[in-house]
This record gives sequence, C-alpha cells and structure tokens, in this order.
Amino acid sequence: MRNKSFKISHYQVIPSEFSIQKNDDEKQSLQPKFIEVLVYLAQHHGRVVPRDELIDHIWGEDSFVGEKSLTNAIWHLRKKLTCAEGEEEIIKTIRKAGYQLIPEPTWQTLPSTSNEISKPELVESSINYSVESSIKDPEDSSLYQEQATHSPSENNTENKTEQSNKKTKISSTYVLIALIFSLLVLLFIQQLPDDKSPKITSITNHPGSELFPSPSPDGRYVVYSQVLTNQATNLFMKDTHQIALPPKQLTFDNAREGHSVWSNDGQYLYFSRKDKAKRSCYYIQLKVASQQEKQVATCPMQGGYYYLDISPDDKTLAVYNMGALAKRSGIYFIDLSSSNYEMTRFSCDSDCSYKDRDMAFSPDGKYMAISRRANRLSENIYLIDLVTKTTEQLTFNEEDIVGMSWQGNSEKLVFAAQRADNRFGYVIEIASKVLQPLDLADFSYPSLAKQSKQLYYQKRKEKSSLASLQLNDTIASSPFPVLQSNYTYESADYSEINDLIVFSSNESGFDELWSAKPDGSERKQLTNLRQTMRYPKWSHDGQNVAFLAPLTEESGDGNGIYIYSVKNERVTLLKSPFIRHRRPSWSFDDNAIISAISGDKHTDLYSINIFDASTKRLTFDGARYGVMISKDTLLYTKLVRGLWRKGANSKLHGESVIDGENFNMLYTWTYANGHIYYQLSFDDHYQLATFDLNNNSQTPLVRLPLNSMPRSDSISYLPEKDSLIFTRTSYPQANIKMISMDDLL
Repeated sequence: MRNKSFKISHYQVIPSEFSIQKNDDEKQSLQPKFIEVLVYLAQHHGRVVPRDELIDHIWGEDSFVGEKSLTNAIWHLRKKLTCAEGEEEIIKTIRKAGYQLIPEPTWQTLPSTSNEISKPELVESSINYSVESSIKDPEDSSLYQEQATHSPSENNTENKTEQSNKKTKISSTYVLIALIFSLLVLLFIQQLPDDKSPKITSITNHPGSELFPSPSPDGRYVVYSQVLTNQATNLFMKDTHQIALPPKQLTFDNAREGHSVWSNDGQYLYFSRKDKAKRSCYYIQLKVASQQEKQVATCPMQGGYYYLDISPDDKTLAVYNMGALAKRSGIYFIDLSSSNYEMTRFSCDSDCSYKDRDMAFSPDGKYMAISRRANRLSENIYLIDLVTKTTEQLTFNEEDIVGMSWQGNSEKLVFAAQRADNRFGYVIEIASKVLQPLDLADFSYPSLAKQSKQLYYQKRKEKSSLASLQLNDTIASSPFPVLQSNYTYESADYSEINDLIVFSSNESGFDELWSAKPDGSERKQLTNLRQTMRYPKWSHDGQNVAFLAPLTEESGDGNGIYIYSVKNERVTLLKSPFIRHRRPSWSFDDNAIISAISGDKHTDLYSINIFDASTKRLTFDGARYGVMISKDTLLYTKLVRGLWRKGANSKLHGESVIDGENFNMLYTWTYANGHIYYQLSFDDHYQLATFDLNNNSQTPLVRLPLNSMPRSDSISYLPEKDSLIFTRTSYPQANIKMISMDDLL
C-alpha cells in the first residue's frame, strides 16, 4: 500500500514516482520524504497524527533531523497541495496534537498486466533460455564438438539452432551493456551539482569571529564586528564587489563595538561602543565617508548585546537600553531629528512579565517586530502596530531569537532561532503566519540589504565539553577532557554519594539530563522531555536532581523548577507559586529549593518547600544565586559583584566575604569543605581560584584563555579526587555569508 497511488481533492499522488499531478496538469516531482509524509497521513486518514509519530516513522531514530525536516516537509506539501477557494486546507495543523489529512484519499488498484502477458510460462522459459545461453564454460565447447559429427540434416538443424543461440547471446549482451550504460548515466546525473541549489558567498574567512553583519542599503558594503582573542573588538567594512581585497577598519580603540545599522541614505552608521576600562558605554553615529563620530546616547554597562535599528525615514533610532529610572532594560526611541537626541522608552516598564530585546522596523514604517523574552528558556517574536500599539505574537515555543530582518514590503520576516545549542533560520509570512525553514546550517543574525535582495548572515557553531582539573598534582596540571564530541555538554554537578556527575547535553536533539561517572564512562540519559533543561543540581542525599526548564502551556508562560527522582526515574514539577525562577540549589536538609525569583519590583532568593510549596524570602538586596552551607548560613551572589554571606532567618543585608575585584562572576562557583572554588575574569584571560573561608586567603589554581569557558555555567568539586569539573568551550569560528533571497526561496 506504500507505493499505491491515490487521489486527494484535485490531486493524484503517485508514490512510486515521488510525484503529484493536479487534474490534467503536468506532474510535479517532490522529495521522497515529502511523499512519505503524505502517504503516512493518507494511510491514517481520520485521525490526527502526532509529530513524534511522523518523525519516528519517516526519519527513525534521527529525531533531531526530523524535527526540522518535518516542518519543512509540511510547508512544501501545503505549497503544492493548494485547496480551492472556500475549501478547508488539505493538511491541517491541530495545535498541540499533530497533523491531519482532511480530504479522504481514494486508493487506486494497480493496473492488471494479464492482457500483455497471456502465458507466464513462456516468459519464464525465455528468461531461463537467455541466462543459460549467456553462460560459457568447457562443457559447452565439448558439447558443440560432439554435435559436429552428426548427419548433414542434423547439422543443418543444429547450425540454425547454434546461429539462433549466437543471436540470442549477442542480443542479451547488448541488453546487458545498455542496462549498465543506463545505470552509469543515472549515477552520473545524480552526482552532478544541482543548479537550483542556492549559491552561498563567503564574505569573511578570518580566524576568530566576525559577528553581526550590517549591509549598506545597496548591498555593496557590509560592516561587521570582529572578535579576536585578547584583542579589542572593532568594526570592519568589506567591499562585496571586491571580496579579495582586505576589509577596511572603521574603528580604532580598546573598547568593544557591537551591533551596527546603516542609515537608509547610506551616509551614516550607528553602533554601540562599550569601554570597560573607562566604565563608559555609548551609541555612536559614524559618518562613513569622513570617519567623523558623534555620541548619540549612553547605553548600559551591564549586558553584551546592544541591539538597534533605524526607521525607514531615518528619523528614529531604536536601541536596547536602560534609562536612569527604569526598572528593567528594554527598547528606547532616539529622535535623530532633535538637537539633543531626545530619548523615550518604548517598552513596558511596569507589571511586565517579559523583557523586550531585539527590534526591526518594517520597511513601510508601520510596524515593529520585537523579540520578547519571558525567561532564559522562552523568547518569541511579536509584531506591534506603531500607531495603535496593537500587539500580535508571530512565533511560538522558541527559546532564543538570534536576529531578524524584514523582506520585501513588510510582507515577510527572516529570523533565526537557537534551540539545544543549534541555530536555525526561518521566513514567516506576516499575513498567513506560514513558517518556512531555511536550509542554512548554523544560521544567525540575518540582515537584508534594503535596496537589494542580498541576505547577509552570521554562520556560527559553538561546542562545549566537560573537563576536569586535578588540584593535588605535584606538577602543574592543565584541564583534561571528560566528555568531548560534536554534541554539547554543560552544567555538570557532582554527587559524592552516587559518584556520578549530572549534566545537560543535546545528544538526543534536545537539552536533556544525563549522568556519567566522573571520567565520562557509563553515560546514561535520564530524561526524555524533549525540551531545554538547564543547571541540574544534586540534592545533598543524592536522591534527587533539581533543574530549570520551561513551563508547559498548561502550567503557565514561564520557567519552572523540575525534580528528577533517582529512585523511580520520574520527573515532577515543583508546585511553586512563581513562574519566573532562576537556577536552583537545595536547602541544607533537602526539604526546599533555593531559587532567585524575578518579580516586577525586585529579584531575590526564596526558599520553596518541595512538599507544601510554602515560600520564604531569604535575601533583600537583589541576590541572584545562593547555596546553603549550613542549616542557617547562606552564601550568595548579586549584580553588585562579590560573594556575600547572611543568616537564612535574618532580614538584614548580607556581609561581604570576597570583594568584587576578586570575585566577579554570578554563577561559576561552588562551595566544599570550607572552600570556595570559582572563576575569575580578567581583560586578557580567565582564572580558576580557591578561597579559604577559615583564613580568608585566595589561591590561584590555573590560568585559562578568554572564551575557553562560559561566564555563567556551573563548576563542581570532587572531594575524593580533589579535582574540579567544569564546562569548556572552544573559541567559536564565525563568518559572514551572503545569499540571494531569490536563490533561497
């Protein structure tokens, strides 16, 4: 039945040819996987087929590939199987359930071949004869020699038979040669390059990272930020008509230049400049021809991404910022036509359950697309009417939006999303909300030239691994790999009772929880929730693991604390009254979870009882992460750098344990046996260090290159081995690519 033709609506589907045909029109070929999806839906007509079932059936165990490919297949099938006006769509999406084929398929029987071959036994004998006649061996030769001694009449008959046999042999040989030739031609054709495949042009290929492409309106020049190890991050401009020529450096300073955008007349470039040494951050206007600079507005020192965009009339610059009286960062509008560059807040700042980050003006100036983050694991794109302020959600269930750009006359939006440490590109039609995947690997930060159809984007692939550092070696040690492959391994935490590390990995296609021995052996997948999980933390008794993951739609829009039980291998959601949690740790008696709760008025650490969901506020000075080191003592960090300590029942602010100059990370630290092990960040390197709480002394452990480990991941201590285990990252190679949208779509 798999290759059986069938009819749905106005279409004839021929699986054996991987094609469809509308009425008497020409046949249209489709990829085999697309046809397999359609056949499976037809075979299960009358019910909603879940996405997971389709992926498992069509793509098998490679579910990571299947997630993206299924979306792509459905999009192409809908494009080919258009329905008549007033009719229901042929393939219907049932939200939270799957897909359903609406029209009932009419299966067609295979045509009978009895009229063409009336005597099957003759076919069988002719096949046998041809095969036998083509065999040449010594027995055949001796037989012919014996036949030569027969009578003339017999010889004549035998000669005729022999001639017939020779003709049959020659005919069979020709058929065989023709068949082989046809196969060779077919293989050759299949290996020919596909002329329809999009042509991708490499704009940069330098060592290091070229980030955030910004093309001039005509598409000829592209500006990008170049990041090199232990060097300042400056802006460079490439002439795409002369790729072989070196880029022109636009800025020359020790600061960090980030995102940039051209004015629509091509005269000015706007970008951010943060100088940590001078404690300054500004949005800059650069006149490209004369290299003249002007400070437009300040930007916050906190954060690393300074998004910006300019309106089609060049009068308004939208920037990611935080005003003096604002409670949170968001989008601001700068009036470029005013003499003092008046700045007003665009984003919500009161009773908000989200934070606006990136933005893009529509080409007609009527709308703005913004990326709105509910929490670290949930970010989606919204469309806002700039006149009425009407807001419409465009994407759903995305984790991290990494760039967006408009295509055409406000009709489509190109965007990139990151999930499980992989980046994907999409085009969404604003009117229909149809999402088309882009077949571009490691796609992020797209930017379309406004007067051409050239799409520039950043191709970037990041890898993370787990490494250990031995502390008691007589010879200075360097980190050794524990788990290292093409997958990511992050946020390791060690349980001495179980002698196991627990960590997150995208090996299954999603960031699930895994466990392993400290040397990386006996690796085991613990969860199969098919969503992003972060920051696992063992309970002190080794019976449970708490971790952070998005809340389900039924539970609310936010993130929650989940608990994995080692005993029954089940996952339960902590019944918390909050919906915006930060990474968890455990109370000293394992009866509660300690987590920072983000509210509209404050962010502080709370204790949440795992049995009755009762809560208690533990800090009152903006704490972000904390660990209970005794029944009543809490160590914690906050945005004001340093390590702090307080009594769990005290309502006073904590006392400083390590000052901000010697402790400048929020999360990359751990406590064990009276010692703090932590990461330090310097301008030109990282350092792992330890601090003895008993004698207040700091000891450096190892010096590491910049970007060799994340600034916000976990670190764990292994007492019996006197070693640390932590996440290591390789310096990401990122380059700027260019492709024509006409070739791509």
